[in-house]
Amino acid sequence: MPNINNILPGEGKVVQVGDVNAAIYNDGGTFKIFSTVCTHMGCDVEWNTGEKTWDCPCHGSRFLATGELKNGPAKRGLDPLDATIAGGEIKLN
Repeated sequence: MPNINNILPGEGKVVQVGDVNAAIYNDGGTFKIFSTVCTHMGCDVEWNTGEKTWDCPCHGSRFLATGELKNGPAKRGLDPLDATIAGGEIKLN
């Protein structure tokens, strides 16, 4: 299981949890966990450190750090993952 203790507040990172890629954002100590799959056409989003957004390299959709849609062509935000965190370790439910 991946450890999230190295994700600083205000930063995001893509980590592999089992066979699933998770987009994780540290929102001041509260972690937001989403699927990396863009809701437009299914490409994997990447963390944009400079803009603090999740960006899709395929068609240009952008998502706020907290998963909401910033601009399309996607029509909705990233899908949240049902996960728990204990001792810095992420586990999908």
